[in-house]
Amino acid sequence: MFQTLKYVYEIYKEKSFSRAAKNLYISQPSLSATIKKLEQEIGVTIFDRSTTPIQLTDAGKVYLETTKKILELQSNLESYLQDYTEMKTGTLKLAAPHFIASYLLAFLISAFNSRYPGIQLQVNVASTPELQEKLLDCEIDLVIDSSTFDEKLYTSYPLMEEHLLLAVPTQYEINQKLKKYRMTAEDVCNGIHRRPNCPSVSPHVFQDCTFLLLNKGHSMNDFASAVFEKYQFVPKNTMYLDQLMTSYNLVKQQIGVAFVSDTAIKRTQVEPGAYLYRVEAPHDRRVVYLAHKKNRYVSRAMREFVSISQDLFPLTPEESITSDKFETE
Repeated sequence: MFQTLKYVYEIYKEKSFSRAAKNLYISQPSLSATIKKLEQEIGVTIFDRSTTPIQLTDAGKVYLETTKKILELQSNLESYLQDYTEMKTGTLKLAAPHFIASYLLAFLISAFNSRYPGIQLQVNVASTPELQEKLLDCEIDLVIDSSTFDEKLYTSYPLMEEHLLLAVPTQYEINQKLKKYRMTAEDVCNGIHRRPNCPSVSPHVFQDCTFLLLNKGHSMNDFASAVFEKYQFVPKNTMYLDQLMTSYNLVKQQIGVAFVSDTAIKRTQVEPGAYLYRVEAPHDRRVVYLAHKKNRYVSRAMREFVSISQDLFPLTPEESITSDKFETE
């Protein structure tokens, strides 16, 4: 029964029999036959096959809601029973956006795996909206992301604070007018931007530059939109990208300016090509969280992963400052 419910759910997610069959590693004719048999047994049609993409019928919507509840109960039961294995076996499903998966999640996985090698880790990489939806549907156990998690729906654990900066190509003439504001990647690695007396600049002065923005769904896109709204300007030229590191690398290739996190700068080689600026912006700091669905069973593997992560990335104290730049006179 559970297998058939998973088939129904996969078709609902993909809105396609062919894509669902590919994800389930079965043939499309076999999947179609299974669903047709199910519909005959229960006496209602679950999917409207006349539409593109495939949609649920009214009866199918009711069936799916119950399916989700059953699959969640099954997932909770598996997690509960897994705790009796003393972390020798089991599965933990993790997810993160691309950048965090590459530079933070990989490090956390290594630390967890060295302590609990018997736990099989599954990793899903997707955009923030997709991740939160998967979290609610219990497709994944934990998400690590810098987005805002609705406390009514999720339980979140703070890991680390990021500062958001503007990266500007070194060859842009505007840098000469902003010498007292600009920083190098080395300055950021030394924590200069975290000093209370580190000066910030109005983003408005860069309005004539080409902005390299992340696509909608990324928290950095939300931040950029808030900046443009506050200063009431729209960039004359924009280029939309899907990954933070791509935008930062394009800045260093002198293509345009981009909002980046200090984590991105610290996790790459310190090399020339970009100046960094603190900007006068709302919410120029954000917290990276681990989160899971609220009121679900939290397995020991989940608790241990959260604990290890918080030990490796404590939110406080602030990192030490080693440079004298912007020292108060």
